[in-house]
Amino acid sequence: MRTWHHRNALLILLLVIAVAGVSHAGRAAPADAGLVLEAIQVLDREYVDQSLVGRVRLLNAALEGMRGTLSRAGIAVEFAQIPSGTPAAEAERIFRERFDAAVSAAQGRVPVQEMTYAAIRAMTVILNDSHTGFLTPQQYRERLARQSRQVLFAGVGMVILPKDGRFYVWQVIPGTPAERQGVRQFDRIVRVGTVATGGLTSEQVVSMIRGPSGTPVAVTFERSGRSGTFTVTITRAPIVVPSIFAGRMLEPGIGYLHLYEFQNGVSRETRVVLQRLLAQGMRVLILDLRSNSGGFLHELRAVLNLLLPPGLPVYQEASSQGTQVVRTTRVPLLRSQVPVLVLVDESTASAAELLAAAMAEHQRGTVVGMKTAGAVEGSILVELSDGSAMSVTIQRMSTGKGRRLEGTGILPDVTVELSTEDFLQGRDAQVARATQIARQRIGRTASVPAPSMTVAPRR
Repeated sequence: MRTWHHRNALLILLLVIAVAGVSHAGRAAPADAGLVLEAIQVLDREYVDQSLVGRVRLLNAALEGMRGTLSRAGIAVEFAQIPSGTPAAEAERIFRERFDAAVSAAQGRVPVQEMTYAAIRAMTVILNDSHTGFLTPQQYRERLARQSRQVLFAGVGMVILPKDGRFYVWQVIPGTPAERQGVRQFDRIVRVGTVATGGLTSEQVVSMIRGPSGTPVAVTFERSGRSGTFTVTITRAPIVVPSIFAGRMLEPGIGYLHLYEFQNGVSRETRVVLQRLLAQGMRVLILDLRSNSGGFLHELRAVLNLLLPPGLPVYQEASSQGTQVVRTTRVPLLRSQVPVLVLVDESTASAAELLAAAMAEHQRGTVVGMKTAGAVEGSILVELSDGSAMSVTIQRMSTGKGRRLEGTGILPDVTVELSTEDFLQGRDAQVARATQIARQRIGRTASVPAPSMTVAPRR
């Protein structure tokens, strides 16, 4: 159990959710109207902007979420809006009546839990906040496991990316069965077992590849430079996602560090990798933050201390208690003479966006790739009584110089898109462009203009 005074040290920044909160282990209340009201109480207690969490507004959103779920099942139900200004107790009574009416109309065709979860999701959606949302019990368990770097699921260890109706391996998770079987980035997934992937959703492809540990799955691939298809039978195993996917020399003088998440211990691992790369003669660092959805703020601070001189403002936290400016505090491991290229993409979010922004604002790194996600808030996760959870924003985050990134993201200094042709050819054009710039920095660092961060227009 984490009490309130511990939360600043344990805040997580993630693309979808952030984890902290109070455990209800052993309690499994049913998902019903009471759970929706419990979720509202969490928002009342924790949400950073109380002007947005009016009881009637949230309950009307919940009713609309239920109506949409019933409608998709072919059940037509209309709910009159609860009038604005209705007292809280009366609004809750009306909501319970209409919830019961929805259950009666569903006649078992839509489970009560499905309607309940749809109602809670709808309430979080109207807040238009990247870090306020709802997790099912399974999603919550997986998030906690990921946070503590425990086993998440049984699978083969591939991160899949859809592109123009095809499915490609975007990342091969280190130390997994897929890596041991020689699966590569940009391999195209043609079939899983006997089922062709054409026309499927990402969720369908992932669900077919996942399965019980120790069981085999046959995946058929296409690979650039290799004729025809080939099938690899991979035995599923428990998957632990590491915070660092790679740390190696790409070529003499150019180091590469793929920082995938800011989970516990990643700053210590980053220090070890940087020390090794420096010992191997690294003169330029390519820091890959693509698909990095965030993590713990204390780990972000520690990584920033490895890269930036002491005393620099690196991000700001704003809450009802005021605004705090967080600064670097230590002499960095990476001296200023070592240029940094920061790789970002559309899935770079939260803590990773703050790191990229700090490097750019202090002219310490050039940002290369695509505009980032624009999902940057400080949030906690509070478990609900049925084992599901609410992610709730409790802090507004800004860059060290006060720029808000939520809903805007960062435009790179050098824009490089991965095209369909890049995927078909198995070519990482973003790493290639960063490597090209790195070679220039080694040869003529002083002649390259200092980078500047650009914030994209708000969506």
